[in-house]
Formats: sequence, structure tokens, C-alpha cells
Amino acid sequence: MIGSIQVSHAEIEAPSPWWLKGGAIFIGVLGLSSLLGAVSLAFGGFVMESMVDSLDSEELCAEDPDREECEEFIDNISQMAEMPLWDVGAAFSALLFLLSIPTALLMWSAEDRKTALALAWGWVGVHAVSQIYTVHSYMSWSDQFYDSIPMEEMQWVAAFTKIASYGGVLFCEAILAAGLVLISYKTRPPTKLEVPSAFHSTEE
Repeated sequence: MIGSIQVSHAEIEAPSPWWLKGGAIFIGVLGLSSLLGAVSLAFGGFVMESMVDSLDSEELCAEDPDREECEEFIDNISQMAEMPLWDVGAAFSALLFLLSIPTALLMWSAEDRKTALALAWGWVGVHAVSQIYTVHSYMSWSDQFYDSIPMEEMQWVAAFTKIASYGGVLFCEAILAAGLVLISYKTRPPTKLEVPSAFHSTEE
């Protein structure tokens, strides 16, 4: 194999900088959406907490024929408002926004490929952790919520929702990782070394 490696005399063609620039645009857009997500989660948590503070299960369920189920429903809503998801999710989204700034700038400049890709992989990693945490937190609450509903059909809905949610996150993160692998491959440093194809080699 070593003897078959050749040095090409053709001029080396540098990789297109638009692979990194395209990645910069993509991460920049996702970074802005993360900022919106952080604001939405923080505001949503505040609204939920304010709404729950005004709920009185005894008063609301006083005339309900099934008072126990009514109170359990109100308790589930209260638990949702008290979930750390609102604060932790907002923190994750804010971190993604902050991390996207140097990542997008370095990828756009296309001058320090190694550092830019390292930041990009870090951004994808944080994004994956944040999405898994968000889905897991919501699914943990929804399991309790569906269990409180005395309908067998709701168990199928819960199972389908869980599969679709986790599957969607895994698919999304796989797409992001595959795109970054493609960018890494397309922007690899050029070389004059050539390895002849085994399909075209001839024995002497």
C-alpha cells in the first residue's frame, strides 16, 4: 500500500470556504431561535406560576361531581408550573445563543478551521443535551398527567407521544451531526498524496 501512494503534480485546489460559511449561517439562525426560546421559556414559567397562584382547587372543584379527579388535575397543573424545566430550559437556550456567537463568527471567517469546528461540535453537544433534557422533563410530567385520566385510550396517546418526542430529538440531532461531519470532510486540508483506486490497479 505504501508503495502505491503517489504525489500528484496537479495544483492543489483549496476547499470552498462556503462550507464553513454555510455552517455559520445555519448555527447563527439556530442561535437566534435559541434566544427566542430562552425568552419564551422564562416568560412561560412566569405566566404559569402566576396562573397557578390564583388557582384554588377547593373552590374550583367544589361543585364537580368527581371532586377527587378535579383536584388531581389541578395538582398536575401546579406541578407543571413548578417544574425546573422553565428555568433550566431557559438557561440552556441562553447558553446556546451565547455559544453560537463565537462559533458563527469563526466559521464565517474560515481562518481557524480547527477551533471553529471544535466550537461547532460543542454547540451541537449542548443542543443535544438541552433537547433531551427538555423532552425528558416534559415526558416525566405527562406520564403523571395521563395516568390521572381514567381513559384507556389516553395510555396509547401517552405512548405515541413519548415515541414521537424522543424519536424526533434523536433524528434532529443526527441530522445536525451529519451536517457537521460533511462540513468537516469538505473543509479538510488539501494534500498532494493520492492513493490509486484498487479497481484500476494492474499487476505487473
